[in-house]
Amino acid sequence: MPGGLELPVLGDQDTAIYNEEGRYTFLYRPECKVSRWVAYKLTLSDVTGDAGRSDAFRPDPRLEIYGWASAGAADYKGSGYDRGHLLPSADRKCSEPANRATFLYSNMAPQLPKLNRGVWKTLEEKLRELTRDYDTLYIVAGTVLPGRWRTIGDGVAVPDLFFKAVALRKADDFEGVAYVMPNGAVALEGKRFDDFEVTVDSVERLTGLDLFPQIPGF
Repeated sequence: MPGGLELPVLGDQDTAIYNEEGRYTFLYRPECKVSRWVAYKLTLSDVTGDAGRSDAFRPDPRLEIYGWASAGAADYKGSGYDRGHLLPSADRKCSEPANRATFLYSNMAPQLPKLNRGVWKTLEEKLRELTRDYDTLYIVAGTVLPGRWRTIGDGVAVPDLFFKAVALRKADDFEGVAYVMPNGAVALEGKRFDDFEVTVDSVERLTGLDLFPQIPGF
C-alpha cells in the first residue's frame, strides 16, 4: 500500500484502504459507517493549486469491494449535522480529481455546524498556513466514538470527539502537535482552536492508536 510516515500501526484485523486520486489512506468502520482515521501528507503544492471545491458528495465505490455499506446524502438530510471532512477539500487543491476524492462519504463523519464551521475549520486553515514553514505535514485525522453511540440516518454513528495529530517536518527535524475537539455545542462555546491542543501521546492514549511509528521520537 502506498503511504509512509503518516500511517498509524495497523492491527491484525485492520483493512486500510488507499485512495489513489486523493493520496490518502483510511481505516473504515463498516458497523458505524464512518472512518476511524484518515492519514495523509500535506505540502504547499497541495494547497496552492487551482482546483476548486467540487462538492461531489458520493458513496465510496471502494467499500463495495468488501461488501461494506456507505453513508449517503439521505443520512445527513435533516439530521442537524454537517458532512464533516477528515481530509479537508482545501487540502487537495492540486487537481480536480484529488479534490473530488475528498467528497467521498468514507471521508465524512457527522459534525455539528458549530464544530465544522468553527474551530475545526480554523484548525484546518492554520495547518495549511504551516505548509509555508515546513517541508511536509504528516496528518492523521479521526473520530472517537462512545461505547454506545447515537446515530443519524441509517446507522451512521455520531462521534463524541474528533482529533488531528500532526508531525511537522523541516529537513530532518520533526515536531509534533495534536488536537482533540468535542462534537458538542456547549463544550465548544467561547473556545478557540488552540484551546484544544494536546500532545500526540495523549491522542494515542485516548484512541489506542500507535501514531507515527516510523518517525524517531514519536
